[in-house]
Amino acid sequence: MLFFAMGFSFATWLSRLPSLRDEMQASTLQMSVYGLCLAVGSLAGLIFSGGLIERTGPRRTLLMSIIVKCAMLPLAALLLVNGQVAVGLIALFIYGVSFSLTDIAMNVSGANAEHVFARPRLTLMHACYSLGAVAALGLGAAAEALRVSLQLHFVIVMVVIAAVGLWVLRWIPRDEAELRVPVTTNTLPIALVSSSGRYSPWRDPRVLLIGLITLSAGLFEGSASDWLPLALVDGRGVSNEFGAIMLGLFYASVVASRLIATPLLMRFSRTAVLRVGLSLGSIGVLVVSLVPGPAAMIIGTLAWGFGAGAAWPITISAAADRAKTAIRDVAAVSAIGYTSMLIGPMAFGFLGEVTGLLQAFLLLPLFGI
Repeated sequence: MLFFAMGFSFATWLSRLPSLRDEMQASTLQMSVYGLCLAVGSLAGLIFSGGLIERTGPRRTLLMSIIVKCAMLPLAALLLVNGQVAVGLIALFIYGVSFSLTDIAMNVSGANAEHVFARPRLTLMHACYSLGAVAALGLGAAAEALRVSLQLHFVIVMVVIAAVGLWVLRWIPRDEAELRVPVTTNTLPIALVSSSGRYSPWRDPRVLLIGLITLSAGLFEGSASDWLPLALVDGRGVSNEFGAIMLGLFYASVVASRLIATPLLMRFSRTAVLRVGLSLGSIGVLVVSLVPGPAAMIIGTLAWGFGAGAAWPITISAAADRAKTAIRDVAAVSAIGYTSMLIGPMAFGFLGEVTGLLQAFLLLPLFGI
C-alpha cells in the first residue's frame, strides 16, 4: 500500500504538468527548470538519506517524509500558479528531498521484510508502485477532462495519500533491527544500525557493481519513458495516439515483469533472472529500433519492458543483503539508479538529435550485457 501510494503521489505531479504550464504560461525551458529543481532535490535527499534513516529508523523517517511530501506538492503548485516562482521552487525542492527519503525508507523496510520472511517481495512492491503511477495518470486525465483545478486535485490526492500512509504505518515495526534475521541461518538477529560510522558504500566494490546494474536498469526504463513515443512517431511515422499506446504497453509489461519475478526468484537465483531479463530487454530494444512494422513495435516494446522491468527492485534487494550496512548500501545504489534514470535519457536525447532516437536506442543493449 505504501509503494502504491508513493507511485500515485509522484505520477499525480506528472499528470498535471500540461495544466501547470498553461496556467503559468510557461515555456518549455521554464518547465525544464521546474523539473530539474525537483530532480536535484531528489538526488540531495538520496545523498543524506542513509545516515538519517540509520539514526531514526525507516518508520520514523516515513512518518516525517510522508507528511512533508504531501504538504509540499500542493503548496508548490499554489505558489507557482500565483507567480511566487522562487518560493514555489523551494517547495518543489523540499518535495523532491522528502520523496527520496520516503523511497529509501520504504525500500529498506521492504528489504527487511524479505529477510524476515525469507521470500522475495521487493519486486511485488515495485509492481504496486508502477500500478499506483498508472492509476494516478488515469485520474489526472479524468481531472483534465472534468476541468478540475490543479490546486484542488493536488490537495485532495495528497490528503488521501497522507491519511493512507499514516494509517499503514501502524503495521510497520518501530524497531526493525529486532526483527531482521539472516535468511540462510538461524542465528540471533543482526542489529541493523550497528555499522561503523566510517563505512562508505562508495568505496565498496560490491555496492558499486550492484549500482552499475541499477544504472543499466534506470537507462532501460528511463529512456523508454522519456523517448519511446516520440521515437516511434518520428522514426516510424506512426500517429501520436499509437505512440502513446506503445508507452502504455511498456508500463504494463514492466508491471507484469515485477509481478512474475517474485515466483521466479523463489525458484531461480537473482543472477539468472537478471541475465535473462536484461537479455530479453536488449532484444526488445533491437527489435523496436531495427524492425519496421506495427507487429515488431508491439512485440519489441513488450519484450523491452518485460525483460528490464524487474531489474531495479532485484538490485535494491541485493544491496540490502548485509544487515549492518543495508541502509547506506540501498541509498547509494538508489542514488546511482535515479541519477541514470534522470540524466541518462537526456544523453539519449542529445544523441538522438544527431542520429535519430531509434538509432540512439542501439546503445542500450550494451548496458544489458
